Amino acid sequence: MKRARSLLAASLCLATTVSCASGSAVEVAPAPPAVAPPPARAASTHSEEDPKERALQGRLASALDYVSRIRSLPATSEVKGRLIGRAEIETFIQGELDSDAPPDVLEATTAILYGFGTVDASFDYRATIVKLMTSQLLGFYDPKRKTFFVGGDLSGDEADVTLWHELVHALQDQHYDLSHLTEYAVDGGDRQSAVHALAEGDATSAMLDAMLSPRGSTALDVPESLFQAQSVLGAAAVTEAPPVLVRSLLAPYIDGLSFTNALRRQGGFAAVDAAWRTPPASTEQLLHPAKFLSREAPLIVPLPSAPSFAPELTERFHDVMGEQMVRLLLEEWLPARTAAAAASDWGGDRLSAFADDARQRWAVGWHLRYDNVAAAERAFDAFARAAPSMERGSKATVAAPTAAKGPRAPAKLCLQRHGQGALALVRRQADLAVAVGPFSRGGAAVPGDPGCALVQAWAETIASQ
Repeated sequence: MKRARSLLAASLCLATTVSCASGSAVEVAPAPPAVAPPPARAASTHSEEDPKERALQGRLASALDYVSRIRSLPATSEVKGRLIGRAEIETFIQGELDSDAPPDVLEATTAILYGFGTVDASFDYRATIVKLMTSQLLGFYDPKRKTFFVGGDLSGDEADVTLWHELVHALQDQHYDLSHLTEYAVDGGDRQSAVHALAEGDATSAMLDAMLSPRGSTALDVPESLFQAQSVLGAAAVTEAPPVLVRSLLAPYIDGLSFTNALRRQGGFAAVDAAWRTPPASTEQLLHPAKFLSREAPLIVPLPSAPSFAPELTERFHDVMGEQMVRLLLEEWLPARTAAAAASDWGGDRLSAFADDARQRWAVGWHLRYDNVAAAERAFDAFARAAPSMERGSKATVAAPTAAKGPRAPAKLCLQRHGQGALALVRRQADLAVAVGPFSRGGAAVPGDPGCALVQAWAETIASQ
């Protein structure tokens, strides 16, 4: 699958807005390399007949000089600028989705979100992203064209923070080649999410320095609790998309900023440059800088086997979700601290989505491996608490969990849901399996639903792999 990075793991390199310490809305995401360009225009980027673009180019040059000094990363070339309208932005976003997220990946991602009960049956992933980004996008740097595209009228402080942030992405690209670092790799979703967060955290930290420099302060002087609070407020303000999607779009900026600032406290921006030369291999390393510094490598976990009770279902998608995604998913139903604790000590995982040829019936298998049994028990308990809420509409019938009698005894739980199939959890030592389905993407009951017994047996097989 061409550039089939895991959308579920917040790896869409699309732009969104986040609230920063000043309360300004800031566009903060670089565009991926393989995208359809905005429609061509007769006038060139440097047209001397267009005073607005001449003014933009001058402003970019001045801002690039300023932010390169703030970031301690010299510019190796100018950054071209181009003004575009809302229609061109929408065209760009649609091309981005078509290139970075082929239809089968969008379809599988939507099915996964529905299977876990985070979106309604009517949810349209592509339309939601296009609408959200078209309304929110202020500007973006495209590493393939080495161009900063600016939409609308950027004036005042909002323009400055947008320019500073995006120009840090340009500096990252000049020195570390963003296109190469974000290239698709099989099961590379979690690693790409970590690189994405590094890019956003680096750019946000430098942007805050640029904002606070006149006061003699830096991003390191701003309490992290403020950023967390602003993230919650920012997510609540976005009503055009389901909460899980909004959290996924915001997470790279908040988590990346925390990671970047931790490195800066140890070695300044030189430590951040070192991270670019050898980027974090997982979101676990990103969320826990000590694990990044010790290079705790993610474990390679076997792919979940296909459900034997439904031979017509074949694998359509697979990826590594990572610690960040485990946390983001559990935050749908649990307090943030509980979700973070349940996701911690993640060792590795693999998720697979299965469907029939018509893409009408789906099932999802997820194999997670933790660093130790205690961590797996903590994760099982969290998923078990959340499980009754993983259904849209009718209340699920919950089978009582089977408690483990020792670290080697499996813990089990199964829910028979209405319209979404069964949801089974199995913990076997340090391994946790989640099995979902079969379900119909449209929410209708699936004929011949195998029920809890067979789905739980499938989960046991996954956990034993």
